[in-house]
Amino acid sequence: MKKMKFNLLIKVLMIFVAVSLFSCTKLNEKVFDESSGKSLITNPANAPGLVNPVYAALRPLISLWNNWGLQEASTDELFVPTRGTDWYDNGSWQAMHWHTWTSEHAIINSSWNTIMTGISRANTGIFYLKKFPSTPAINEDIVEVRFLRAYFVYLCNDNWGQTPFRKWDETNYSVPPKIMNRKEATTWLITELKALIPLMKTKSQLPFGRVTKAAAQTLLAKVYLEQKVYTGTAAWNDVITETTKVIKSGDYTIDPDYWAQFQNKNADREEAIFTILYNDEYNFNGGVRVNFTLHYNQVFGNYTSLWNGGCITDTYWKTWEKTDSADVRKYDGRIIPLTGFNQGFLVGQQYAIGTRTPLKTRTGAPLIFTADVNFTNATEAMGIRVIKYAPNPQTTHQFEGSDDFYIFRISDVYLMRAEAEFRTGDVAAALADVNAVRSKRHATPRTSSLTLTDIYNERGYELYWEGKRRGDMIRFGTYNEVMSGRPNVSPAYTDVYPIPQSALDVNPNLKQNPGY
Repeated sequence: MKKMKFNLLIKVLMIFVAVSLFSCTKLNEKVFDESSGKSLITNPANAPGLVNPVYAALRPLISLWNNWGLQEASTDELFVPTRGTDWYDNGSWQAMHWHTWTSEHAIINSSWNTIMTGISRANTGIFYLKKFPSTPAINEDIVEVRFLRAYFVYLCNDNWGQTPFRKWDETNYSVPPKIMNRKEATTWLITELKALIPLMKTKSQLPFGRVTKAAAQTLLAKVYLEQKVYTGTAAWNDVITETTKVIKSGDYTIDPDYWAQFQNKNADREEAIFTILYNDEYNFNGGVRVNFTLHYNQVFGNYTSLWNGGCITDTYWKTWEKTDSADVRKYDGRIIPLTGFNQGFLVGQQYAIGTRTPLKTRTGAPLIFTADVNFTNATEAMGIRVIKYAPNPQTTHQFEGSDDFYIFRISDVYLMRAEAEFRTGDVAAALADVNAVRSKRHATPRTSSLTLTDIYNERGYELYWEGKRRGDMIRFGTYNEVMSGRPNVSPAYTDVYPIPQSALDVNPNLKQNPGY
């Protein structure tokens, strides 16, 4: 996506729009993208040109080099070991895993910029939408954009504990935006989402991909789930209230086929509450799904550039050791004929597509992925790899996603409620919610001896590589612990990231987070 500047002081407006339609089974899915044109703001018929850019700002978030990387590469679910001369990247990945990052770290900076862009585009959209005559359609657009702005504020608050923010009608850009601290941003989010929810439509009333009332209820539940971390005051009963509303809506059900959710062209699955839409027929800056983890020699279809990078830690892998073999979330083989590898965890000997010929490393050794990894000096084959979303072998854009990415889905909502129920002492209800998910995954139901660790592990089984792990580890107290590749406990202040130096330089209201 092109980055364009908006400056009211010199009366220059550049905004973005494009509507790309592509077919999916029994569905026309609208993909939000952007182009420029001042004429868009003079005709209410062009309102999508003010809404779509905000959706488009979501796409970069799921990249390894953006917010998804912040949520995963700092945890036990993903680390990127140095492999000889590969993947050192000036110590960037080691800093992520060891929590020794600085305010100059590239991923922290790119994530900040993307999130600030999202907030800015949302305010721009609200500003001009409010200039149109008030109609039900325009008012719905405003509500939609306000929700997306709230989601970006949530990300900023979660990552940095400080949020630069100006109201949509504050157009004096010579004045730096004010800063909401973590408690203030949390209060703002709760107030804003409560105001939006009654104004939002349900899933059946909207095209797939548009944000719904359930998306706002789930985001509100997420804020409540993290409220103890953010403010020191727990809100577990509020989590239960909001998640129950989503579950009882009847619009979303736990998918009986776990891996069907993650196949190519996965639009409108029954679990999808809030998704980022993709189409690999276009360059959408959607991040890399498989290239960074697969070995150089695991080429297939039009995927010819593979980088042999990210894998899971042995610490995370050990949480799976006691799971039963029937749990389908560990392995699925339906894409093997098309790719040569499975979805889930890639462990052991890897094979060439079609022939099932054992693959080798570039030095001729068997390509056998192992759990044990030397983080600072790994061999080519060290590390269990993960394929969550199935790639499209025939894609013409191998660095784009061919499937929609879930921000919220209903299984997460069940597990959020289970955690809140357990923390309020209702173990029976928590057990029922955990088993509601496990039963659909063919995993052996848990007995009455449920623990918080069980719930923590269940979230790891269900939601791995979906950008949830950092928040879970902080909430359960495991984020700073010693783990594979990290021999020392990291300081508690690393629960939030440093404010990028570039942001400090332009906004005197920002203050660097303690410890950095």
